[in-house]
Amino acid sequence: MRRGTKSLEEFGKELDGGDIPKDILCKAYLPQARLAELYVRMKRKTLKNIVDLFHNKNIVELSGFLNLDMEKDEIVKGVLIDVSKLDGDLAGVIEDIKRIEGVLEVKFSDNVLNGLIIDELFFPLMVGGERSFTLRVESFGAILKRLYEKFGTGAAVILYEMGLGMGESKFKSVVSNYRVDKQTAVKIILAERSAKGWCISRLDEFNSKGAVVLAKDLFECMPFRDRQERPVSQLFRGYLAGIFQQLYGKNVNVTETECIAKGDNVCKFVIQAEK
Repeated sequence: MRRGTKSLEEFGKELDGGDIPKDILCKAYLPQARLAELYVRMKRKTLKNIVDLFHNKNIVELSGFLNLDMEKDEIVKGVLIDVSKLDGDLAGVIEDIKRIEGVLEVKFSDNVLNGLIIDELFFPLMVGGERSFTLRVESFGAILKRLYEKFGTGAAVILYEMGLGMGESKFKSVVSNYRVDKQTAVKIILAERSAKGWCISRLDEFNSKGAVVLAKDLFECMPFRDRQERPVSQLFRGYLAGIFQQLYGKNVNVTETECIAKGDNVCKFVIQAEK
């Protein structure tokens, strides 16, 4: 084994994250403030000048992001700001920014409704280079409730099969995009669940016959926390099945033995490879 690498058996046992929310630039609500949104594309060396200008103008950054293009040596800065302490108008600030050497493009919006500004400059939403969209956990819970009301136990089959296809597709794309072996692909996928807001997943056990995956605050089960008698995950259970079927090269059985929906601390999935 190369120095600094971990086997799949070792991976995850030392993972422990969470409780540090990640807020995506989306909106800001401050009725007493003067709100605006900025997009600035600039050379990397110019960033300090932008930060200094904000400081000198008493502009407060409420939410934002930075994207660096290494090949072009360019930075895109998106930010929601409060300019209530600004001595002057926003148009003047925009002109000041445009005059800074290294600034390539500037756009702004000050479309505020009753103290609420919503990001209208940036679309589509990209996560890890992939087109994405957000969905509230509560909204997903409402979708599940409706599915079970209309289709009964058939909803579980639908959700499982959806997850299965997603897991298989994700595994293949990770192997292809990052040119990694199958075990490394599993590490990437499980770690990515936290980055994408699904859950904090950990590989608790692994061998040639099966595995155990723990999932903390799994989005699929959170709407039903402490309210069910049995485990409720079907989508993520299918997702794991799709992943591990690709890993083992054979069918697997995935059972959720513990679930936050029935009062357990985490959701526990036992994966068994068929003989």
